[in-house]
Amino acid sequence: MEEPSWKFLLLKYFLHGISFSGIFLVMAFIWAIILVVLVVLGLFIGLILGFIALFFIIGGINIFLADLIWGMSVKSDWKNVLLHGFILFILLIIVSIPSFIVNLIVPSLATSIVLFVIYCFIDGFVAKSIAGSLEEESEENSE
Repeated sequence: MEEPSWKFLLLKYFLHGISFSGIFLVMAFIWAIILVVLVVLGLFIGLILGFIALFFIIGGINIFLADLIWGMSVKSDWKNVLLHGFILFILLIIVSIPSFIVNLIVPSLATSIVLFVIYCFIDGFVAKSIAGSLEEESEENSE
């Protein structure tokens, strides 16, 4: 099978990153409402449940995109979705530290736009890597 070109791979990483960002933006508003309700009802336990819900949302979005864009079959039982979301959440925060620093040093709309475009590639790469590490083994690979 022929290897895809690096331009095609970059396009897929960008597509994964921008799709993840767009879907997560919508889901973040829904999650914020859920979080407020949970915190009002359960205080600290509600906050913990809210973050667990966030990890499920992040993991679910990435599993969906990994299958759609990359054709990966990622384990999707609840434990793996939770683990997937937790790991992705932590790694996306870590890789976003340079963008936070740059935005503090050079705060402008242009900086934000450039960083968003750059981070679409980075987030797509990180998200695909996490999905790949939790990918189901096919029957061909297990023999």
